[in-house]
This record gives sequence, C-alpha cells and structure tokens, in this order.
Amino acid sequence: MPRVGAKASDIDSCGLTLSELQELWLGAHPTSGSHFRSREELVEAWETGRAVVMRLWGSHGRRPAGYYEFEWEGPRPAYDVERSSLWRAGVLSEAERNELEAEWKAEFEKAHTPNFFISTGPDEALHGDAAVAAHLRWADVPRELVRRWTAARRRSGRQQAPLDEVAAVK
Repeated sequence: MPRVGAKASDIDSCGLTLSELQELWLGAHPTSGSHFRSREELVEAWETGRAVVMRLWGSHGRRPAGYYEFEWEGPRPAYDVERSSLWRAGVLSEAERNELEAEWKAEFEKAHTPNFFISTGPDEALHGDAAVAAHLRWADVPRELVRRWTAARRRSGRQQAPLDEVAAVK
C-alpha cells in the first residue's frame, strides 16, 4: 500500500514484499528458506519484479540471484570474476560496459606506474610483472582487454611488461 500523500514507487507498486524482493536479489535464506511456496510462485515473482530487482541490483557488472536463476546459462560465476564473465557474455548494457572498461583501464594504468608494488604481508611485497598480474587479477580485468591495452602501450613506446606474462592474468 503506497504511503498517504506519496507517489507510489515501482517498489511499492510491483506487488512484492520487501522480503520477496530481497530473495530475488540474494536468493533464499540459507536457514529459513524461501518466501515462496512453490517454484511457480518464484517464477511469477521474477516476472513481476524483474524490472525493479534489476534496477536496484543489476548494475556495475553485478547481477542479482534471480538473474542467475532465470536468465543465465550455466553456473553462477564466482563474485571475483562476475564482472568479467558478464562482460565476456555480452549481457551488459553499453553504459555498464563502458563504465567497467573505464574502471579496468584505470586499474591497468595504475598497475603500470613506476615502482608499482602490492603488499602481501608484513615486510613482503610483489614488484614488477608479478605485481601487475596480481593487481589485474584482483581487479578482474579481462585478459582480452589486457592484451589490447598492452599492444597499444607497445605501439606508443611506453615501458611495458612482457605481453605473455601480463596476459596470463586471466
């Protein structure tokens, strides 16, 4: 029921409770289970609430549980490679793809700054090619983009780690 005097939002008017929307976002609760009584109810909820759930939680290279349940072929990718997996599958909007590629390009350039290193513990650090590869792996930068940007750096004459070592990131 919309609040008195307030315009009903798509959340208020989609016909699902906040708990049901949350389940479409995160999946069924691991101990208390689903809010839905049947698979058919779950499917109907996704069809009813998909636009709201995707608007709220289907952005920045991330997707809600309902997306992986009903629209993704195969197992859900691990969180640390979700963004590159969606990018490779070509399911991101143009704006989302551009956003991620700009973020990844910034991380690529950061990894190629002089004296770049990654701390791996007290008095321990990675330097050089190992630091670049570890950083690009952490940032989930697709190897296809690493290859493209590495080739561009070579063409421009900028200092670059060997292509085969950096491309081995993913």
